[in-house]
Amino acid sequence: MLALADVAVSVTNAQESARWWNEKLGFAVHTVGSAGGHAVMVAPPGDRFVLHLCEGIEPVEPGNTGIAFVTDDLAGWTQRLTAAGVKWVDLPNRRGPGGAPKFQDPDGNIFWLLEVPAEFLQREVGRTAPTAKDESATLRQPPARSH
Repeated sequence: MLALADVAVSVTNAQESARWWNEKLGFAVHTVGSAGGHAVMVAPPGDRFVLHLCEGIEPVEPGNTGIAFVTDDLAGWTQRLTAAGVKWVDLPNRRGPGGAPKFQDPDGNIFWLLEVPAEFLQREVGRTAPTAKDESATLRQPPARSH
């Protein structure tokens, strides 16, 4: 089996960056190996996708990471992040569908916040990409939950 582990984002101080993600966005902090080790990761609570806060391997190059987070409550998240002191690069543009504000972390890495319908978000969270053996190029639905 092979699985995507993380997406690395270069930061100047992984511990401080992890604290920022936790305080500002409520992300869970995960450390692989000994405390204070290199593998410091953050993720939205309950999400398996993680950002690896990579310190000291590559130079920090502030700018657009191309990494987007989706929400069904763009206005609510925009307000929460603003109240938490998050710096916005672009605020929502209501001329386009849903707007696409961009915020930055303390190292100047820029992330997107995209609004999607709640039904889409709930449906897509559990989907997985097809395997090489799958004939269909469509994403697979998670198994139905029994109540």
